[in-house]
Amino acid sequence: MRMNTGIRDGEPDSGLSVTGMRFAVFSTRNLIFLIAVLAMNFTLARPSPVDLLFIASFLITLIYMLLFKKLEVTRRAILLTLLLAAWAVSFFLASMPYLDQDFVSFELIAKTFAISIGMIGAFVSMSWHRRHFESFMKVYIVSCVVASILGTVGFLTQIELLTWDGRAKGLIDDPNMYGSFLIPAAVFCAYFLSRGQGKVLLSGALAIVLVGILLSFSRIAVVAGFGCFFAFVFFHNRGHPRRLLLIVGGLVATGMVLFAIASMISAEFTEKLMDRLTFAKSYDLGEEGRYARYALVLPMIFQNPIGVGVLQLEKIFPEPIHNIWLSSFVNYGWGGGISYVTLAIGSVVVSIRNYRRTKNELTIALLISLVGILMASTLHEGEHWRHTWLLYGLVWGLNPFNLGMDTRLIAPRRAG
Repeated sequence: MRMNTGIRDGEPDSGLSVTGMRFAVFSTRNLIFLIAVLAMNFTLARPSPVDLLFIASFLITLIYMLLFKKLEVTRRAILLTLLLAAWAVSFFLASMPYLDQDFVSFELIAKTFAISIGMIGAFVSMSWHRRHFESFMKVYIVSCVVASILGTVGFLTQIELLTWDGRAKGLIDDPNMYGSFLIPAAVFCAYFLSRGQGKVLLSGALAIVLVGILLSFSRIAVVAGFGCFFAFVFFHNRGHPRRLLLIVGGLVATGMVLFAIASMISAEFTEKLMDRLTFAKSYDLGEEGRYARYALVLPMIFQNPIGVGVLQLEKIFPEPIHNIWLSSFVNYGWGGGISYVTLAIGSVVVSIRNYRRTKNELTIALLISLVGILMASTLHEGEHWRHTWLLYGLVWGLNPFNLGMDTRLIAPRRAG
């Protein structure tokens, strides 16, 4: 379903005032949305001002659609909304018997705010062209640089507000959310560097972000962050093995130098790193450890097709399940689990189709960023991570026609 934003060529001229109003509404919406992205490095309050900014951008989008009816909602945006709605219905149904319990209603509201960002991201970005996506990526990098600087300062000074258990977190809830939040910024830096843009500034931003990921001491975030960065570098240079080898070698050497400098500056860094360099910590092992809980909830999934509801698993285990996939099934039932698996797999399929249609590496950067966040949420419950739902929204909202369809795909259509 092709969409006309009303800003590009091809629309009849209906007067300067209408064009100006259209541009003003469109630009205001984008500005508010990008301010929300910039403010995402603050998550200590719920509901947060960030949520209100995202909602405002959505309301302006609706106004834009009502004023200029040539803007059509894409099938993908509708499908994403239905998947998110199915997930929301699942956690509401599972939790209905417990609404009178403390914090259950608040938890449901918080989840609703979080997943709504996915829908909002899709509705906003379905009218975007490449320059709009790249503006988003630049703002996201800035937001992550701010978060990383705060986290690094917090680690070096051990300010309680900016750390958790000695690990950097900035003004974000916890180090795991903080580390996963920074992952897309590393990928976006790689995207712009591959295009030869702002090498000095982007290299500095990349270094700050990677240090932030490292100082989160989140094992999965470190693996996912560096792995996703190298994945994009590999994809971009897949046809040039010699160049790829030189780039990887240079990055590894740089990493070793930075590690040596950090070790000399902070003995606490070395101690913390050695402590985290293990596949299993004490809280991962044992009869009620993280990995044991994975096995224990499997029978519960089959016994509770509706789900146990929010905040109920904590009454059985000392900690949450810490796995977004199992959490969706055991907490929200088969409907919630199937919805989330469909959402994740569908995002990969949609991204691959976007790349095949456009041959634009921006689609791959978005996909790899989302995969990195999903890797991190596999060992944590990323249900409240706003950046997870934001990336879902952008992947499903991206319209291949706005990025420019590959001419090899367009030509046969015209010929027919």
